[in-house]
Formats: sequence, structure tokens, C-alpha cells
Amino acid sequence: MLSRVKPKTTKLLDPVTKILAELGVEPNHLTVAGFLVGMASAFAIAEGYGRLGAIVILLSGLFDALDGALARNTGKVTEFGGYLDSVMDRYVDIAVFTSLGFYGVNWFLVVLALSGALMVSYTRARAESLVERCDVGIAERGERLVILVLGLLTGFVWQSVVLVALLSHVTAIQRVLHTRRMLG
Repeated sequence: MLSRVKPKTTKLLDPVTKILAELGVEPNHLTVAGFLVGMASAFAIAEGYGRLGAIVILLSGLFDALDGALARNTGKVTEFGGYLDSVMDRYVDIAVFTSLGFYGVNWFLVVLALSGALMVSYTRARAESLVERCDVGIAERGERLVILVLGLLTGFVWQSVVLVALLSHVTAIQRVLHTRRMLG
């Protein structure tokens, strides 16, 4: 759902991407930087600094938005760049969800949420080997991270993990049903 605002965020980030391009920053540099910042957020959460981790997750999300905007605005969109971004995002997701277990969230809930998040990604990737697009569903990565950030900031952490687990699995099912419809 948040991915539908991508064209607007690309325009909004135009001035920043122009500066980055002039400095010689490449989209993949931002992808790796976002990965490192995402890992720092997971470390902060695992160490018990949930609010700090939430803020750092938002910073990681900024890098995630900037890498794609820079690629689009400079004509440097590549298949490898998209692939690298997806792989780095999955590693950050795994680290953040694992950190929530160390933060004190019940491990069963963490596994439910993590498996749901990974299935959202997998169902899209597998579907798009069969149909043109499969970006449907109510809880893509952006929505899941916003829910976790809000949970960490407000103290409703385990509740946010339950919500992410539920919405992630619903999204994966939506993608399966969408693919079935598209294939006839």
C-alpha cells in the first residue's frame, strides 16, 4: 500500500538525489548504507533500546527510499540493484525480528511475524516468475516497519508483532489468490 506513493516520494526526494548524484553516490551505496543502519537498529533493539531502535529503523527506511529514488532519477535502475535491495531488506527484516525476541517479545510471536514477512516477499518473487506483477496486499514491508516502529515508540511492542504476524500472513494469502486469478 505504501509502495503506491513511490512516484510521489521520488519527486519529493528529487533535490536530495540531485545532490547525491553530484557527489558521486550510487544507488547501491545507499542500499548498503541502509543495510548497515538497519543492522544498527536491530542491535539497539536487542540491547534494550527500543525507542532508539525505532528511530534508527526510520533512518534505514530513508536510505531504502533514497536508493530507489536515486536510481530512478539518474536512470541507473538495474536488475542487480533491485535484487541487492531485496536481499539487504530481507537480512534487515531477519535481524530486526530476531532482535525483538532478545528485547523480550515471545519467540513464538517473533517466529510467526518473521515467517509472515518472509512469505510476503517469497510469494511476490515466486508469483512474478509466473505473472507480470504481484504487489498486492495490505501489509508490504513499509507497513510492517511502521507498525513495529509505532509499537516500539509507544510500548505496545508485542501487540505490534502480533499485528504484523497477522497482516503478513493475510498479505501472503492475498498474493496467492491474486496469482491464481492471474493464471486463470
